[in-house]
Amino acid sequence: MKLKQLLSVLLAFTVLFSVMTACGSTSDEPDSAVTTSSTEAEEEAVTVDRDNTYAYDEDAPSLYEAFAQWFKVGTAMNISDLVEGTEEFEILVKQYNVFTLENESKPDAMHPSEDVYNFDALDQLVEFANEYDKTVRGHTLVWHSQCPDWFFYDDDGNTVSADVLVERLIEHVTTIVSHYKGEVDVWDVCNEVLGDSGGLRDSMWYQIIGDYDGDGDSYDYIEIAFTAAHEADPDARLIINDYSLESSESKAISMYMMVKSMLEEGIPIDGIGLQMHVDIGFDVETCKNNVEILMKLKSIDPDFVIEVTELDLSCFTWSDTSTEVELTDEFLEQFDSLYSDIFEMFIEFSEAGYLDSVVFWGYYDGMSWLNGYPVSGRTNYPLLIDRDYKLKSAYWSLIDLAESKS
Repeated sequence: MKLKQLLSVLLAFTVLFSVMTACGSTSDEPDSAVTTSSTEAEEEAVTVDRDNTYAYDEDAPSLYEAFAQWFKVGTAMNISDLVEGTEEFEILVKQYNVFTLENESKPDAMHPSEDVYNFDALDQLVEFANEYDKTVRGHTLVWHSQCPDWFFYDDDGNTVSADVLVERLIEHVTTIVSHYKGEVDVWDVCNEVLGDSGGLRDSMWYQIIGDYDGDGDSYDYIEIAFTAAHEADPDARLIINDYSLESSESKAISMYMMVKSMLEEGIPIDGIGLQMHVDIGFDVETCKNNVEILMKLKSIDPDFVIEVTELDLSCFTWSDTSTEVELTDEFLEQFDSLYSDIFEMFIEFSEAGYLDSVVFWGYYDGMSWLNGYPVSGRTNYPLLIDRDYKLKSAYWSLIDLAESKS
């Protein structure tokens, strides 16, 4: 019996020791489970190589997701970019959630002659957007540029009457917007209606239609276009889009006064598009002041907004005629800092209830319209993704900004 009792005690002690070991000892050494978790955490914490990350990489951040709490982030692109499995396609899906066609939904592309409409490109973009839960902007219904002459002339080459042009304008807007009712979320109804120093642009639309209803103002073609677009799709957001509103106070005041009058008359304008083709000399404070002028329109329509519609940041000031810029560390620091300041301003606009969409005019440097414009042979670097589809340091500065503000 004594031997059996001794064996029982030894067995009990062995079991107890095993349990204590499994539950953890009193030493400072981590057990195997903790060691494994720590290793996994270290692996997850490995940072992305910011100098060698492609915009489509699985480990790359998503720009639109980074700023989702403030606004959507989009880009202009071409329908040829929507080829599944290509680098371009993967970048678009990953980085942006608002899309507009760079040229293929402008009047000369969509309505090249009076009896011919071409919906193919925008149809494909809508199909893509539905599949991938993206937003579509239609750009643009009415513009003085890239607009075919048939609108303004008859078969004999004579300028048409105001009645004829109004009829053509209404038919053009109604047909296109009706075709995409419930599919295109936002339309730039009228584009660049103001001159460089403010006041209405002396376009063919202005010259022929003028003060059509005799009420003393001459922006009737704008009123007609917005009214037709709203009747064709009452749920679409309708934007009047222009350049330099962020930098020219006189132009911002002209836009404010004109839109104020139209809103008071009941014209269905939902917001103003700031193109924001800015350069390295851009003044953020001037932009803030001009947006405050425009946002006084909220006193008439509390839901009135601004949208940034064509953003890029040229490495050259407007007066610079050179074709190359030296991308020194000092220059890149200035460039990155200015992009951060601009997006910090956008966050402020969003939190004030002014802004909910920021769209770049192009998604990588190689496709930018600023290559060769306004100086022939120029190479520019105005976007966040370089010519090899790698994320630039400016991109990472925005990701850091979003994380710091979250």
